[in-house]
Amino acid sequence: MTLASPPGRTWIGILLFCGTTLCFAALDTGAKYLTIDHHPLQVVWGRYFFQFLLLIPVFARRGLRRSFASTRPRVQIGRALLISVITFLFFLSISHIPLVDAQAISFTMPLILTVLAFFFLKEKVGPRRWAAVVVGFLGVLLIIRPTGGAVHWAALVCLASAALNAGFHLLTRTLAAADPPDVGIAYAGTIGTAVFSLVVPFVWTTPEPGAWAVFAAIGAMGLIGHYWLSQSYIYARAVVLAPYVYLQIVWVMVLGFLLFGAIPSASTLTGAGIVIAAGIYVFHRERLVRGEK
Repeated sequence: MTLASPPGRTWIGILLFCGTTLCFAALDTGAKYLTIDHHPLQVVWGRYFFQFLLLIPVFARRGLRRSFASTRPRVQIGRALLISVITFLFFLSISHIPLVDAQAISFTMPLILTVLAFFFLKEKVGPRRWAAVVVGFLGVLLIIRPTGGAVHWAALVCLASAALNAGFHLLTRTLAAADPPDVGIAYAGTIGTAVFSLVVPFVWTTPEPGAWAVFAAIGAMGLIGHYWLSQSYIYARAVVLAPYVYLQIVWVMVLGFLLFGAIPSASTLTGAGIVIAAGIYVFHRERLVRGEK
């Protein structure tokens, strides 16, 4: 069942969604900072561990049974494991390539989702959307081979993360009408913490006090971001909010410059612009095909 958006409240959903992109940009920037001195596995552990700590009061108030009440628990577990792998792959990639490059590559997710929806959900995809997908991936080539040299393996890891993220969104679609969004957040935070707690002792580096603060911050940004994301869909339809996802790369550029003095190359900016334009066009065509205004 799809809930109708409250009339005249779409702007609230847009503001929440824009806040979500800022939270996720801050999370990724913090993760980039932490990977300088810590293994990506430890950074992912910290991201989920502190999210889990923040969820404990929620579990205490609602009770464990209600917090994890799912009509499809196996799918929720699979989805939580998948997002854990996606997060690790993305953090691994940004430990080797610029964050803006990785962020731009990750925005191929809507394009990959279009391909997966065609093959697995049997959704109709017209020639214009196929053309947008091709153009979008040409933009990625500008990003991952900006100087004409060999493709950095971390860029391919990031592309794999984007592909898996498309699959994650397919699973999210299947669960949207089955479980409340906060159930998915509970599963992701708990399972992510459990999985990475098993492996983090092998790569552990004791953080400085300042690093502990960043670990806590990225956990909080993850929880707040996912909560705002779920709330934004109460006030606005997905087709309205989807183009605003690309605001995240703007936040990443600003934060990257302020914290690292990073300035994106011309090829990265050009490639990112192509990917974003292709993604927005895909959203636009999907809205027209579905007859949504």
